Amino acid sequence: MAVKLYLGEGTLGGINFYSTSSDDVSDDAQVLARLFATHAAIALGHAQEREAFKEGLQTRKTIGAAIGILMERYEMNEDRAFAFLVRASSHTNIKLRAVAQELVSEANTK
Repeated sequence: MAVKLYLGEGTLGGINFYSTSSDDVSDDAQVLARLFATHAAIALGHAQEREAFKEGLQTRKTIGAAIGILMERYEMNEDRAFAFLVRASSHTNIKLRAVAQELVSEANTK
């Protein structure tokens, strides 16, 4: 028996259940499998949200460090430093977080 793991925004995956004793699936087993799948989908959804949140915090930290580097290096205010990063990202077609990471990595090697 296969059961989808899904939340409101879409399918996260699936769980396959196998039996070594019977080819028939009872109604109780189907209900329990769906209940288990619901709990598993909720747990996976929370794990994905948590990972996205952690990544967002790290990205914010890196962009903040890059802004600080630009502010010090070129004696500009925070808004101009951020605009500089946005322009560099746009002109090179590289994500803002990657541009910021490159700048921070460069500064860390000096």
